Amino acid sequence: MTIQIAILRHGEVQGRAHVFRGASNEPLSALGLAQMQRALARIAGAPFDTLATSPLPRCHQFATDYAAQQRLPLQVMPCFSELNFGEWEGLTPDEAAARNPSEYAAFRATHGAHAPPDGETLAAFRARIAQGWHAWMDQGSGSHRLLVTHAGVMRALLMELLGLTPAQTFQIALPEAACLRVSHLHGQPPFLLSLN
Repeated sequence: MTIQIAILRHGEVQGRAHVFRGASNEPLSALGLAQMQRALARIAGAPFDTLATSPLPRCHQFATDYAAQQRLPLQVMPCFSELNFGEWEGLTPDEAAARNPSEYAAFRATHGAHAPPDGETLAAFRARIAQGWHAWMDQGSGSHRLLVTHAGVMRALLMELLGLTPAQTFQIALPEAACLRVSHLHGQPPFLLSLN
């Protein structure tokens, strides 16, 4: 059975802009909610038959409401949470660079392979997302699915599913409420249907 998956990034959140926002709990702003609603309205095709979400409020809030409106089963999956930025949570890149100059330089130069202080490594991040993705695909949960998640998770999935390098994924814009769609047939390579 072919499974089509729409992967939706959360919209704008409340709080400071342009910070490392991994494990933090800020909710969506009103604009962020509207951005996500508009993004889903642009996706053509059959109605979704199942929904999964990151547990973080900026994803979970929208997913819970959407699942209730559409009468969809909802799975809250911690594996699809954003990268944990450790001591840099809530800091701008400039603030992180001022606090930990050498660590920040290594983080930037390796596209996240060098973890932030007390943060999650890219290898561990990719491993939990890949494990969660394959487990979700193996479930008999429908052929048209929606995943509400984060930009980092979307980049990790592009690495896992399409074999892109970390450097290549950072050349792809994933703005607030970005959406990518993939087709997944068991035993076959995934196929990118659309991006943004």
